[in-house]
Parts: sequence; C-alpha cells; structure tokens
Amino acid sequence: MKKSTFFVINLLILMAIILIPVNSFATDVKTWDEMTSQASAFISQGKSKDVIKSSDVAATIMPIAQALVAVATGVLVVVTCIMGIKYATSSSPDQQAKLKKQLVGLVVSVIVVFGAQAIWAIIYNFMKDF
Repeated sequence: MKKSTFFVINLLILMAIILIPVNSFATDVKTWDEMTSQASAFISQGKSKDVIKSSDVAATIMPIAQALVAVATGVLVVVTCIMGIKYATSSSPDQQAKLKKQLVGLVVSVIVVFGAQAIWAIIYNFMKDF
C-alpha cells in the first residue's frame, strides 16, 4: 500500500474518532424504584385492555372463510368439468397425457382447499373450549 493511501486512511480514522460524539449512557441509568414503577405501569396498562374472545374472532372470520371455500369449490367444479370435457373430446394420446398432468394440479388444489377447511374446523373445535 502506498504511503499516501496509508496516511489518508489513518487520518480518516483519527478524524472519525475525534468527531464522533460520545454519548454518556451513565445519565440514563434508572434507580430500582423507577424501574419497578415503570414495570408496574406497563403491567397495569396491559391488564386494562380488553381480551379478544375466540367467539368474536370466529364470528368475524367464519363468514369470510365460508365465502372463500364456496368460491374455491365453484372454481374447482367448473375447472373439473372443463378438463373432463377436454379429456373426453381429445383425440390424441398426447393431449390426454397433458390433461392428466394438469389433473395433478387440480387434485392438489382440492386437497389444499378442503384440507385448510378441515384444519380450521379441527383447530376451532379444539380451541373453543379454552
């Protein structure tokens, strides 16, 4: 490394050390009484909030979830019908093979939609007792 580069780097480091303001964190130290009073205020603030009830959440989410499952079921039925018609009317084995590959995606979609609905129902029925 050249002497001039070495000198410039050392000068920059020295100026950074000199010009960086030094914060004294010693002034921010709190006494034990201040810390306990702040902790008590924090806890009492948390206790004053209303607790969200699972029945309220379920009443809000269930119509949305039911609508989404209904839309997904409709889409799956329509896509299944279209793919079935295409499969029945296709004349070449290549088209039928393509449609069979697409059917894998359709089956995965059915499993995802109804699996999610089943998981939601199981979790809701298990957790509503709590």
